[in-house]
Amino acid sequence: MMTHPRPGTRALRWALAATLVLSACGNDTNKTENAQVAGGVIRDVVALVTPKKAPDETKAVAGDDEALAQAALRSLKTPAMIATIESTGSRSVLGMIGENGTMRTYATPTQQAMIFRQGILVGTRGLGHDMMSAEVDAVAQLIRERRAGTVPVTLRYLDGLGLERPLPVTCTVSTGAEQAFDFAGSHWQGQQVIQTCTDNGANFTNNYVVSASGDILLSRQWIGPNLGYVTLRVVRL
Repeated sequence: MMTHPRPGTRALRWALAATLVLSACGNDTNKTENAQVAGGVIRDVVALVTPKKAPDETKAVAGDDEALAQAALRSLKTPAMIATIESTGSRSVLGMIGENGTMRTYATPTQQAMIFRQGILVGTRGLGHDMMSAEVDAVAQLIRERRAGTVPVTLRYLDGLGLERPLPVTCTVSTGAEQAFDFAGSHWQGQQVIQTCTDNGANFTNNYVVSASGDILLSRQWIGPNLGYVTLRVVRL
């Protein structure tokens, strides 16, 4: 789907050096998942969307994220977030470069991209083993309205022949406690929402903190069987 370009793509380059330094600290693919996940600004809040990790490690990652967030706020005028891919440990600022209705495209300084529909990940580009597209309208409505329910979701990936193959799953959405935290110079408040999906060999759980207006403030979302999870933290809506 085509998106309308937005100003700020050049400004993403400011973060390239910092991103490369942070990525180099975590590229050991033999690490366990718990050692690779993104830490939190407020440990008890981020623990809702990420597996547990040592307090000292969480504090160090939190400092990295806050430093990136402050630099992003100074340099970017567009909506932005910080993404951490657990399987590689890489961390980067994503700035919005396009918008079309409920779809938004965000890119890193090196032009790797993630595409969202109402805050739900529906595609990636340039990461390798990309999610090509996803049908998430029904589950997005439940998540944004913070309502429980069970709905179908279809994810699509390329097979070994380069053909796009669907991965249909059934997802159950449930809700948790209200949460509040400070990050990137703002106070954020929302409710935990959990999305558990199974079928056709897939089994994953996405976690979100969703505001009363339906904005996803913090999330841990599954990209696919090869890349695993990405943790996403909003810097500017």
